[in-house]
Amino acid sequence: MMRIAISIWEGRVSPVFDVAKRLLIVDIENNHEVGRYEEIMPETELINRAGHVVRLGVQLLICGAISWPLEERLMAAGVRVISQTCGLVEGVLRSFIRGNFNENMFLMPGCGGRRRRFQGRHGQRRGRWW
Repeated sequence: MMRIAISIWEGRVSPVFDVAKRLLIVDIENNHEVGRYEEIMPETELINRAGHVVRLGVQLLICGAISWPLEERLMAAGVRVISQTCGLVEGVLRSFIRGNFNENMFLMPGCGGRRRRFQGRHGQRRGRWW
């Protein structure tokens, strides 16, 4: 089973994870959704926000923009991050579950087709996780 979280705001992926108030938590097994619930994000400090996500058992976070310190804390704790994502939450989720998640289709405007989550501090590729 895989547990993913999507930061949400009014039915869409929240534009900035650092200040997002809600997460959609979805459990996926054999390419099927087996459970979901919404979680309120009570923590505002980055270190607490990352810890909250980790305590929820999230393995993958799909979000909009995210600060480097928060992204690095999450990744250091074993949470994979697909950032700079926008669009309707249900469309993003459905595409991910079906295995046809197209990064460019859900890329935030102004990102120029580049996602930083695969870049290290000096531009080294980290590689895809899936």
